[in-house]
Amino acid sequence: MSDKGSLIKKQGETTIRCVRFQREGEDCLCSLRGNWSLESDEVRFAHAEWKRFLSANPTASSFRFSAVELGEWDSALLVFLNQCRHDIEELKKEFDTAGLPKGIARLLSLSIGKRAGKQRSEFNLNRSLDYLETEIVRFRDRAKGVVAFFGEWISGFVSAIGGKSCMRVRDLFGVCRSCGASALPIVTLISFLTGLTMAFVGSVQLEKFNAKIYVADLVCLAMVREMGALMVAIVMAGRTGAAFAAELGSMKLNEEIDSLRTFGISPMQFLVLPRTIGLLLMIPLLTLYADMVGILGGLAVGTQVMDFSMLHYFEQTQTALGGMWEVYSGLVKSLVFGLIIGLVGCYKGLASGKDSASLGRSVTSAVVTSVTLIVVADALFEMAFSYLDLR
Repeated sequence: MSDKGSLIKKQGETTIRCVRFQREGEDCLCSLRGNWSLESDEVRFAHAEWKRFLSANPTASSFRFSAVELGEWDSALLVFLNQCRHDIEELKKEFDTAGLPKGIARLLSLSIGKRAGKQRSEFNLNRSLDYLETEIVRFRDRAKGVVAFFGEWISGFVSAIGGKSCMRVRDLFGVCRSCGASALPIVTLISFLTGLTMAFVGSVQLEKFNAKIYVADLVCLAMVREMGALMVAIVMAGRTGAAFAAELGSMKLNEEIDSLRTFGISPMQFLVLPRTIGLLLMIPLLTLYADMVGILGGLAVGTQVMDFSMLHYFEQTQTALGGMWEVYSGLVKSLVFGLIIGLVGCYKGLASGKDSASLGRSVTSAVVTSVTLIVVADALFEMAFSYLDLR
């Protein structure tokens, strides 16, 4: 039989030796038969006949594909099915591959990935609304998780104050050592250079007004009000917050968190509370230390570059402080910053997935989120202090 003779048409049905198209009410059935090969001329006839069949049935609602009588096949079949799917999706009809073998369906899904990626840039209102709905639901679930985590932390903190928590004091001391004494070198370096830099920058401007002595006021007030707590918080977010996320994420990866729950031990009380409480205890002390070191950085510039006497510089610093509220405001900020760092680091660690890539993302997210919330909280504090006239 010739190639042209391989095409048989009946009412509502078109048959080629490799495929048969048939209309059944609102549905169309496409039965794949025989062997499909790139060397066969019937594949070319199949493409052409598919176009004619599709244009002759504009009212069809779905197209089903079946491979019950399918023999050997190669990429020619995937090319044909891919073209059929593209044509059906353009008409916004249903493309049903339930009758195809799983291997063909899986290869077809891979072959259409690139085409779908090219069309992704086209605006589709329904797709955009679905995406927006998905993101809203995801945000709602995350918000619920954050609120539940914070509520559980408050409950555990109250239990720890009442002596009913399973938190170990040894773990608390270990966290205090790692968050406090171990952080002194980096805090010293950052704070000293911060005070030194502010003194240099301030002296350039104040010299124009012959008021270089007010460099002491500038450095002192900037460190105790703002820079001391802020620089310590940023350093601790990158150092301690990331460590908390990595530790808890690694424990979740190794299923140690699940083991604790199996034994009836609360991960919140056993793991999160000692880390957050230890950081809360240490970060105000680090802030006071950073304030003093930053003032010493300004002192170094004042005595070595501007030829001030040490006594004169300290007297000007004492005059600038006035009352202790300047110091207290920085300590209040540091407590909030420490709570943010501890909770965000622990939450990101416990919310990490069970693979190494997810662990890395959790650590990065912990640092970025902590720094962002610290800056936002600092801005809110400044607005509140200005509104209450506490400056």
